[in-house]
Amino acid sequence: MFNITDEAEIYVADLFAQQGEEDLGLKVDIEKSGTPAAAVTFNFCYSKDLSKAYSKFEYKGFVAFIDEANFDYLKDSEVALKEEGSSKKLTITAPNAKGEAPKDDAPLEEKIKYTIAAEVNPQLASHGGFVDLVEITKDMNVILNFGGGCQGCSSVKITLKNGVEAQLKALYPEIKNILDVTDHTQKENAYM
Repeated sequence: MFNITDEAEIYVADLFAQQGEEDLGLKVDIEKSGTPAAAVTFNFCYSKDLSKAYSKFEYKGFVAFIDEANFDYLKDSEVALKEEGSSKKLTITAPNAKGEAPKDDAPLEEKIKYTIAAEVNPQLASHGGFVDLVEITKDMNVILNFGGGCQGCSSVKITLKNGVEAQLKALYPEIKNILDVTDHTQKENAYM
């Protein structure tokens, strides 16, 4: 599925040997696959705890389990061992994990979702927040829902008007309005 350098394979096999448990495997997942925020994760797992969507791959000294939905995203990936002084860590290069930016002729919904994932949410993440596209109405109103630190935040109107709306309308002038349908009475996680 992915290429693993000899040094990385030995390192991972040693980690498994240190655990001393049979039936332990390496679960390889991608959080937010196909978006600019995609991140590959490695975790110990037991095969009995995985859904049937996971396929087993055998390596020297360990097995890896990968969800079939992530096969294309992990294509051409490489796991290597990086040494910095006396410490070692695994690195993965996964050129297909983030997907591709939508083409100019892609549907507006696809382009807006990509822009939110690539540009808007990374900015909101500094305050523990995020925004999701709910829908685009036939009147070209973009309906958004804020979450995390943005839900209930006293500055959300400014964030919507000067941040999100300004960004999206600059890229997609066909948008008429940006509307927020978030229940801001929920303030448990609010940033401000």
